[in-house]
Amino acid sequence: MSTKRNVITTGVVTFIVSMFIISILTFGGFGLIPSNAVSTTTLTVTTGTLSSTTLTSTASSSYTTSSTTPISTTSTITSTTTATSTTPIPQGEGILSIQLTDPPHVPIGVTGVYVNYSDIMVHVAEANGSRGWLKVQSQGSINLTSLTNVAQTISTALIENGTYNAVRFNITSALVTFNDMNYTAFVRTAMLTVPIVGGIEVNSSSTAVTLLDLQPTVINIGSKSTPEFIISAVATAYTVPPTAYRVPPVGHRINLNNINWWNRLMEQIPRQIDIKSASLTQNSLNVVVNNTGYENLTLELVIVSQPEAISQGNLMSSLAGTAVFAIQKNGTLTPLKVVQGMRKVADDSKIVFGGSGYNLPVSSNVGLSYKGGITLGFGLPSGKSTVTPLQITSGTKYYVTVVAEGAIATYLVTAG
Repeated sequence: MSTKRNVITTGVVTFIVSMFIISILTFGGFGLIPSNAVSTTTLTVTTGTLSSTTLTSTASSSYTTSSTTPISTTSTITSTTTATSTTPIPQGEGILSIQLTDPPHVPIGVTGVYVNYSDIMVHVAEANGSRGWLKVQSQGSINLTSLTNVAQTISTALIENGTYNAVRFNITSALVTFNDMNYTAFVRTAMLTVPIVGGIEVNSSSTAVTLLDLQPTVINIGSKSTPEFIISAVATAYTVPPTAYRVPPVGHRINLNNINWWNRLMEQIPRQIDIKSASLTQNSLNVVVNNTGYENLTLELVIVSQPEAISQGNLMSSLAGTAVFAIQKNGTLTPLKVVQGMRKVADDSKIVFGGSGYNLPVSSNVGLSYKGGITLGFGLPSGKSTVTPLQITSGTKYYVTVVAEGAIATYLVTAG
């Protein structure tokens, strides 16, 4: 996970990107990552078909069980039109390329997050929104953990000229590699609708490129030996400044470390959330969280865990043996209890993410507190099991982790 990335509001990004386009005379530094999967001289495009649905600006949640279909590590696409890069573009049409970047927040021990996706669509920006969605790609697959500071093309299509303001796609299934074993993951936010910050103009004179910044959080609500993974995702799309490079075919990968405008943009985006302070006792928990980003955030969980290595951008390997609190709409904390092996992962997902979460505005902070007995027993076996939930011990260090949509923050605290 890039440490300089974030979601920012339409106005701020539109201004920043506009200044980049004006100030940057050349857009150099595309570093091509070696790949034998694509050709640099042939363009494969898909001619879109228009559907009449309206735009929604936020990602929708659905609780459908993930497919167990094996996930390929290489991109697979369906296309209906093939042309060389020298083929004239039909009048009234232009080329739109969609790229994806950045790996998810993952637990320690996770080395791969593979997703199958389908029905990539773009939304026509009309005043009345009546023209709906245009399908540009039918399906594909990708390893999200391979996208550290890398952008991979997932769609390149010939579509009619115009302004487009959103991308939509469906994550049909997911697989997580954990401690060298593969596990099917439950996708909480399967259908994503991603606003394109400032919109993107497609025309016949140049290739339009939009970069999707996907921000999934992977959580293991099971144990280390019997993991159960939930994936929750949000995303934002940015318009790439006009360039003279060749049309990027599906599977083409770009090293973002060498891209000046991207690096400058990321340098101006701080971490989204920051824990200003935290205190913990056997009977109380207090956390102050600050929104340091440029967009309102939804705070979802507070997790108290035993001392163990948690690196930036990571969660603990398992929530088993932790204390998990759902953050409610009014900011109160509700302790959660999931008994290992007693429910299906889809039901557990509803329990863990059942609350609506707390909306934290930009540049604001909130104090989250809980009073009552706290034990580290989430996800542990019950009944006749010899496993006993641990009590909070005064003088011992614990990690307090706050999970928001697309962001996490961790704070080390000594229990009082």
